Amino acid sequence: MRCLVLDSRTAAVIYFHEYASMPDLKISIEDVLGPSGFIAAIVAGYEHRPVQIAMAKTVNRSLLEHVHALIEAGTGTGKSFGYLVPALLAGQRVVISTATLALQEQLLTKDIPAVVAALGSRAHVVALKGRNNYLCRDKYAHMKERLVLAQSAAERTLFGWAEETDTGDRAELPFVPPARLWSEVDTDVDDCLMEACRFFGPERCHHMRARESARHADIVVVNHALFCIDLALGGGLIPPYEYAILDEAHQLEEWATAAFSSTLSKAGVSRSLQKIARSYQLDSSLTAEASSAAASFSESLASVPLTRYPLDRNEIALEAMDALQRALYRIENWLAENWQRAARYPDLGEAALERKRDLAIGRVVAHTRTIERLRISDDSWIRWAERDGPESDGMAACCAPTSVAPLLRERLFERAHSVVLTSATMATGKDFTYARRRLGIDDIPVEELVLESPFDYPTQAALFLPPQHLDPRDPRFAQRAIPIIEEVIEATQGRAFVLFTSHAIMRAVAAALGPRLRFPYRVQGEAPKGLILEWFRAESNPVLFATASFWEGVDVVGPSLSCVVIDRIPFPPPDDPIVAARSKLLEEAGMDAFTELMVPAAITRLKQGLGRLIRSAADRGLMCVLDGRLETKAYGRRIIAALPPARRIHSLDSVAAMLMS
Repeated sequence: MRCLVLDSRTAAVIYFHEYASMPDLKISIEDVLGPSGFIAAIVAGYEHRPVQIAMAKTVNRSLLEHVHALIEAGTGTGKSFGYLVPALLAGQRVVISTATLALQEQLLTKDIPAVVAALGSRAHVVALKGRNNYLCRDKYAHMKERLVLAQSAAERTLFGWAEETDTGDRAELPFVPPARLWSEVDTDVDDCLMEACRFFGPERCHHMRARESARHADIVVVNHALFCIDLALGGGLIPPYEYAILDEAHQLEEWATAAFSSTLSKAGVSRSLQKIARSYQLDSSLTAEASSAAASFSESLASVPLTRYPLDRNEIALEAMDALQRALYRIENWLAENWQRAARYPDLGEAALERKRDLAIGRVVAHTRTIERLRISDDSWIRWAERDGPESDGMAACCAPTSVAPLLRERLFERAHSVVLTSATMATGKDFTYARRRLGIDDIPVEELVLESPFDYPTQAALFLPPQHLDPRDPRFAQRAIPIIEEVIEATQGRAFVLFTSHAIMRAVAAALGPRLRFPYRVQGEAPKGLILEWFRAESNPVLFATASFWEGVDVVGPSLSCVVIDRIPFPPPDDPIVAARSKLLEEAGMDAFTELMVPAAITRLKQGLGRLIRSAADRGLMCVLDGRLETKAYGRRIIAALPPARRIHSLDSVAAMLMS
């Protein structure tokens, strides 16, 4: 008898099976994933895939023999089952990290239950999220005291849920709470009183309950953001582990860079001042001084008319940090001297008051430490300015390690027994040199495996390379591209993303071509990204003009999206501060940055594109790259050779028939 129990008290999913008590039962990978295996017996429509079994055997061997593994599993391999089966057979705690919360939920609610049921496992499986995803009962209680009655529909819904929830997980809410409202009640580390809190302990604190459950788990499912922040903090957020599996591992360097970076902005300083003001009657002159200095700093960052640039280019901003640092020092000293007298809630008790003091001072110190890092001028740190969030008009100053490879090596690969990294785009061609260097494992023994997609790419996908061989560096590029794009859209009957590296070119092409189309079209920026995606999925034969960044994290399944047009080879922008710093590092090591960084990055992005077009054996898709350098340059031919084997075409005559087949 199988029994699935969702234990909402502990935010954990626990599974039982009568066979799990049979320690001598030996189960092979084929027993589970074979054509007549356990998975086939319970998963409707399950397809036996030899590449999936090959992947599972490699993961299993890596876990058993304590070696790391790099696995490129082409789209359609079924990599979730390929790593879940050996993870559950391992008999050890395994941390599984995914790129997003959505993928984390998919593993927990769909893939893991299927494998656990097939194996008859008693595994204790927990999804652990960042603390901001959990309701803080103490902050919620204070909010209720302040408001007495909920003022809005969102507050009323939140209040009702908060009284009933067992997990405190924001994902349970039937709506997406406004960011400002949720920040009033989330388990923010900057507000946590720890032992001084009246709700301290796993019996009362939602976040502590989830962490306690994870501490006793066999499988802990997290996302890359939490995984990398845990690395940056030296542990403590995720229970200690010796085995880890990272899905979508081609994103690991990016997430690690974010985790080890720090940011200084007007908005960030304002948020800190607001949090401090909740606990203290802060001297208004100090608040005004810090706010004014932060505003001046933000204005100085914006004086350079770029959305992202090296901070060294802006001496005015570097000087403006001095006034902000002085203002922050004065607040720090004032808090150290007046924390008892100025407390808004003096009856909390000495321990709680001391904890609030430490938190408030810690917020200020975090900003001053960032300022010190922003002053570091050696090559070990990158310093740059960028827009402070996608919907903000303000600018932020950021700093990050030039390379996260040594940090990943020290804190992950040299500590864990086995780390399995898998993605559909881990290798360039069949070579992992690029991935090894980025991750700090270039000279560590690693099991390597490249698995081709089981999909029939020559039949299901086509790569259209226009015979005009356009050069995107030509000032006439947009004008010459318009008739080609129109021809492609007609051939595919819409159902297309048309992606550009430049907002200006995107708008120019959309303005010239859009009104001529006989298909509905939208342009990025007309509405929030989520609403545009909803429109695209619901509309018949839609066309979207967008930038290449829109493609990241977007998943449109089925025939709604059958074509992607890309204006140029997606090289990383060479003037991006992070790209420039890492290119310099390669050049200093005697390597060619274009060959070793730019080309592999472009291969990865194009492979992701083709992989998203073809998600099942029924999918058909066309990718068009307008950039003629793919055929006229040696590096272009190298890029094409590394892509999935889609049929290369120079005419659209047979496209309609292919998409309809």
